[in-house]
Amino acid sequence: MIGMLMKYTNYIPIMTFLCYYLIDKCLISLKNGGIFVIPKYILLKEKLKQEILENKYSIDSNLPTEQQLAAMYQVSRATVRQALALLEEQGIIEKHWGSGNKIISKGITSKSNTIMVLLPRDDQKENSIYAEISSVLTKNKYEVEFFETQNSYQIERKYLQLLIEDVYCGLIIQPARSALPSVNSDLLQTILKRLIPAIFIASAPTNLYSPTIVGMDYYNKGYMMARRLINAGHKSLGGIFTSDDYASITSFRGFLDAIRDADLNIIDECFLFCPSSEPIGVNYRATSTINRFLSKAYNFVSAIYLDDDSITYDGTFPVYTCDLTPGKNLGRECGLTMLDIKKNGNGKSITIPYKD
Repeated sequence: MIGMLMKYTNYIPIMTFLCYYLIDKCLISLKNGGIFVIPKYILLKEKLKQEILENKYSIDSNLPTEQQLAAMYQVSRATVRQALALLEEQGIIEKHWGSGNKIISKGITSKSNTIMVLLPRDDQKENSIYAEISSVLTKNKYEVEFFETQNSYQIERKYLQLLIEDVYCGLIIQPARSALPSVNSDLLQTILKRLIPAIFIASAPTNLYSPTIVGMDYYNKGYMMARRLINAGHKSLGGIFTSDDYASITSFRGFLDAIRDADLNIIDECFLFCPSSEPIGVNYRATSTINRFLSKAYNFVSAIYLDDDSITYDGTFPVYTCDLTPGKNLGRECGLTMLDIKKNGNGKSITIPYKD
């Protein structure tokens, strides 16, 4: 026995060194007779992540420098770099050369399996789109949350910030005031940069690179409706369209082209453009305003097409609305395209035709 002890005595300094090395680099714990080693950079990463969740370090602020973190947590700068690399991989921080490490999210949350759907209105049409999206995605084990933006940049921005902070796993959005420049394109760019799957209904801001868009053939919708009225014997047409909605303005282009192609006159004064929501003190969408326009326009035209079914009218004057049948369900195609992106990393834009 003594001889055996003497045999291993020469290895004691080496074993002592190894123990000190492991203690310096890792946390060693004993459990059920086994040794479990947790690297210090993992512990530091979890510590920083917890402090971000607790708002010690807020979103859009910078973490302390590597040197400061090393001193604060009594670890080497190499350990700090490894921890920061993991936080970057998890989408919690962004590294900016020369300006530090910016906190961009709080990390994995309960929303990591939830897809956010942003639509302008909570009405029958939008609810139908959401119902189909939800049906497709929930069957594939995703959760879906719907929010109404009221076609407001401010409300849309609030929900986009929520998506970024809570790290939702996807976005399906019909942008607010889609015919106008988007003030929220910076957040949408951030979402795409972080590889969060995003689908745009009808259109996307022009400064986004290669967005996935799912929409109807709005141009041909307008063209086909004008042709239908012309074929019914109407030789002078007017219309009511939504001025800040991409789909409606695209339908307007098709409507005008059909009138031009039929070699008929375009009577500018017989087209009314309403905003999606009323500015302060103005009532473009009021029934009285619509009736006043119709009463004047019908002195010059024989048919007026109403493109936006959210604009109400009381039937005092006749209007024609779209009764074309979509070739596919818009909401369902949005859901299926989201699944494609989830599965393959990318999705193709889709334009759904109308049937006459």
